Amino acid sequence: MLTIKESYHKLLKSKEFKHEKFLCSALLISDINNIEKSLWQIDFYNEDSDTVNTYTIGDDIEVNKESKIFKDGKTKIEKLDLDEVKTDFSEIYQHALDILKKHRENAVKVVIILQKQKQTLWNILFITRGFNILNIKIDAEDGKVIEEKITSFVKFEK
Repeated sequence: MLTIKESYHKLLKSKEFKHEKFLCSALLISDINNIEKSLWQIDFYNEDSDTVNTYTIGDDIEVNKESKIFKDGKTKIEKLDLDEVKTDFSEIYQHALDILKKHRENAVKVVIILQKQKQTLWNILFITRGFNILNIKIDAEDGKVIEEKITSFVKFEK
């Protein structure tokens, strides 16, 4: 598995890369037991068209169709600066697994997003066998947990 920075630099050197406006996020979606084989998706935001171009970085680079961004009118997409990322992915992922264990949950899927929301952060979502979502936000500079919250997929009403 390539690191985000390795994936990013591989993309910048490739013939597939269209010189986009700015890097806005890196995303990984995986089955919990297959994360080592997962590929990073690198997203570039075009403010003029309010769209995102996504590249999936593996042996080859897959260019995904440009898509409109899903956000409310107040949300501003911020530029992600990879130089601000001081925490190692494997370190933050292990920390997130420890938090998952603390909640006595077993995950089936994981979504990991590196993004900037006033600060550069790792946004980790575990989807669990118990139909819960554990969301953990970790500061990408110092590795401290900013937030952890668990919510249920299913809410029953009487």
